[in-house]
Amino acid sequence: MDSYEFAYFGRDVDTLTRTIASWCTARKCSLETTELADGATFRISGPDRTVHEAIQMVRVWMHRGR
Repeated sequence: MDSYEFAYFGRDVDTLTRTIASWCTARKCSLETTELADGATFRISGPDRTVHEAIQMVRVWMHRGR
């Protein structure tokens, strides 16, 4: 798996975006975001191991945004 995509409809999308972008920068993966009316979609791309780690981190990141 070289990418993971998910949608977020919680509050404070900007903080979540910054958190994920910082995480990706430290791990040399890329982040693409698409703004939606009430949230955003995120796509994290990179090496298989990094993407699997991101999948595990998504709940942590989303929980912080609530």
